[in-house]
Amino acid sequence: MRAFSAIVKLTLRSAMRSHIFQLLLGLLVLCAVMLPMTVSGSGEGARSYIQIALMYSLGTVGFILALSTVWISSLVMTQDVESYQLHMVVSKPVSRIKIFCAKYASVVLLHAVLLGLAGITIFGGVMWRFAQDDIPEEEKERIRNEVLVGRRVYYPEPPDMDKLTREALAQQLEEMRKAGNRQVTAQAGEMEAELRKGLSQEMLRQRSEVLFQKYGEWTFKDLPQDKSKPIYLRYRCYVGKVDSEAQRYTTGLWAGYIVERKQEAMNNQTVAQEDYTRNWMALSQMPEQNYAGEFHEKVMPPQVIDPDGNVNLRYINLDNAQDKVYFQTVDGPKLLISVSSFAGNFIRGLLVILLMVMVYAGITCAVAAAFSMPTAIFAVLSYMFLGSVAPLIMTTSQLADPSKYAGYWIGKVIMKIVAPLQEFEISYKIASGELVEFSYIGGLFCEHFLLQALPFIVLGVFLYWRRELGLVIRK
Repeated sequence: MRAFSAIVKLTLRSAMRSHIFQLLLGLLVLCAVMLPMTVSGSGEGARSYIQIALMYSLGTVGFILALSTVWISSLVMTQDVESYQLHMVVSKPVSRIKIFCAKYASVVLLHAVLLGLAGITIFGGVMWRFAQDDIPEEEKERIRNEVLVGRRVYYPEPPDMDKLTREALAQQLEEMRKAGNRQVTAQAGEMEAELRKGLSQEMLRQRSEVLFQKYGEWTFKDLPQDKSKPIYLRYRCYVGKVDSEAQRYTTGLWAGYIVERKQEAMNNQTVAQEDYTRNWMALSQMPEQNYAGEFHEKVMPPQVIDPDGNVNLRYINLDNAQDKVYFQTVDGPKLLISVSSFAGNFIRGLLVILLMVMVYAGITCAVAAAFSMPTAIFAVLSYMFLGSVAPLIMTTSQLADPSKYAGYWIGKVIMKIVAPLQEFEISYKIASGELVEFSYIGGLFCEHFLLQALPFIVLGVFLYWRRELGLVIRK
C-alpha cells in the first residue's frame, strides 16, 4: 500500500507540472467563475439567467475535464517510460499492475478534486444570484419550483401494439369471412405480420403528429398520490415540420381527464367508483399561443391524477394556419414532480461527470500503456469523435423501417463499443430541474464503465504487464 500511495503522489506532482494541464486548469477556473457572470439569459428574467448559467458552466466544465483526462492520462502513462524513469521502478518489488492502477487512480483523484472545486464555485455563484434582492418574490418561487429543485420525470405509456394488432387482425379476418373468403386461415399469419408493421408505422405517425382540429392523447401511470406538490407538464412541439428552423407561434389547447368525487360522497367512509365524476376538461380558459421549437412548462391541477395514479392528457391542435403539429418522444410531453432538493440533484449531476472521467481515464490509460503519448491522444480523441457521430449515422425517418439502412446498424454496433461523450451531458437536466435518478447513474456505470471501459482497462493492464520496456528508444 505504501508503494501504491507513493506512485499516486509522484504521478499527481508530475501531472500538475504539465503546462497543458495548467492551461486547462485556467480555462476551468474561467468557466466556473467568469462564465456565470457573463451570460445574460434570453430576456426572461432571473430564471432564464440561472438556467443558462447552469447549462453553460456544467457543460463547459465537463468538456474541459474530458480533454484534461485524455491529456493527463496519456502523460502519466508514457512520460515515465519514455524518460526511462520507470525502468528503475519496475526493478523494485512493485508489480506493473499496481503501477497501472496507481496511475489510473491518481488521474481520477486529481480530476475529482477539480470537479469538486468547480462544482462548489458554480453552486455558490447560482445561489448568490438567486439571493439578490432585485428578483421579485414571485419569480423566486417559480425558480424554486422549476430550476432549483429535483423533479422526477414521468413519461407517457407506449401503445400496446400486441393488443392493437390482435384487435385489427380479428376485425379484418371477420370482414373477410363475411365476404366469403375461404383462404382466411392460410393468410392469417402473413396478414398479422403486415398488420403489425402497418400499425407500428401508423401509431408512430399518430403519436408524432396532430392534425388541425384533431388531438393527440397521452396516458401516464403510477404517479404519486401526494397532491400537495405542484405537477408540471413539460413539452416542445413543432409546427409544419420537425425542424428547429423557421418555427412560429402556434395555438393549441391542453385538456385533462379530470376525476373528482361527488359532493354527496365526501363524507362516506368508503368511496365506490360511481362516487366519482370523470370528464375531459380544458386546462386553460382560452387556447394558448406557444412558440414552436421551444420548451414550455405548464402547471397542472392536482385533479388530473385519478385515484389509480393515472393521468390522461390531450393536446387539441387549433393552429391559425391549419398546419400539423408534431411532438417528438424525447421532447415530451412529460410530467415532473418535485422529490429532491437542488443541492442533492446537483451532486448527482457531478457524479455523472465524475463517472465520465473514470471511463475516459481508463480507456486512455489502456491505450497509452501500449503506445506513445501522441498516438494515444490521437486514438482516444478519434474514439470520442466516433461516439459523437454514431447517433447521426443512426438517424433515419421516424416512419421508415430502420432495418433497410446499413448506417443504422453500423451506428448501433459503434454505440455498443464506444462510450459517447454526449451520454454524460447532464447540464440540461440540472438546468431544467429534472431529477438525476440513481438508476440513471447506475445504468451509465454498468453500460459505459463495466461493459465498455473495463474491458479496455483489463486489456491495458495486460499490455502494460507484457510490454518490453527495453524496446523504448530514447530520442
